[in-house]
Amino acid sequence: MKEPVVQEDFSEAKPLPYVGMTRREFTSVLLTGLAVGAVVTLLYMLLNTFVFGAVLCRAQSTGDCSQAPNYAMIVAIIIGTIAGVANLARLRIYRPLMVGLAAAISLWAVHNITTGFAWYWMLLAVAALFALSYAVFTWVARIRNFILALVVAIVLVIVTRWVLVS
Repeated sequence: MKEPVVQEDFSEAKPLPYVGMTRREFTSVLLTGLAVGAVVTLLYMLLNTFVFGAVLCRAQSTGDCSQAPNYAMIVAIIIGTIAGVANLARLRIYRPLMVGLAAAISLWAVHNITTGFAWYWMLLAVAALFALSYAVFTWVARIRNFILALVVAIVLVIVTRWVLVS
């Protein structure tokens, strides 16, 4: 006895070249970047005033007092990046480590730009830069091909560093 042949039509649906993202997720990324920028700025000011400035700028210290802001910003950006990556992972954003590292590297010396600002303008500027950076790098990290996403992120980091340094 002949068995009936079942013919199934499998259409080869190719996935999109990027991972989808809702407006709510994008808004959450912007708010995360804004919060990270605010935390980085506040930590920078506190660490510079009460920790590194107090230790490196006293009379008995042989350390260089001019390096206190650099050390404070390094520690603040590392702590802010860890918090930002943890929050992006909690929000289930695609490739949160790439987003956090790219944003941190691209804004590494942001305190050099905002040194002359009043504290509230510095807070606003750094928070806005981190929000924009998180949004851009989250958008780039959506590319499904990891190598392509990494190359685009590296190029954007280099361009951002070049713009901020010059």
